[in-house]
Amino acid sequence: MIAAAPPAWHIFTQIFAEHWDGFKHVHPRYHTRDYDSLVDKMLRCGDPEKRGAIAYRCLHGGQGKHLVAMRCQSSLCLRGAKVYVDNWVSQVSPMLHEGIIDRHMVLTMPAMFRTTFSQQAQA
Repeated sequence: MIAAAPPAWHIFTQIFAEHWDGFKHVHPRYHTRDYDSLVDKMLRCGDPEKRGAIAYRCLHGGQGKHLVAMRCQSSLCLRGAKVYVDNWVSQVSPMLHEGIIDRHMVLTMPAMFRTTFSQQAQA
């Protein structure tokens, strides 16, 4: 038994699998071994054939086995990044003031500013 990934995960990886090479051609600054490695790890994440897996059996009357696929721990991966984020939080938490609760937020930028900021990032 292998736990099925949510449909959104498959769409995300499909976009990368189909368009990563074209994206690198349009944005050459992402054409590096580091980014290729992150994308490769993300595409193999959760696949027991490519990343390996651990099999569990219930010793008290359970039947069959439960297969848990290994995660990639890549910062780019939607599934594997949880480990990456948890490690980061464990390092940052001791530096916070006592009583301060750490909150994670994703900030987005309005579409009309994205081109300007993207061009400035290349400078």
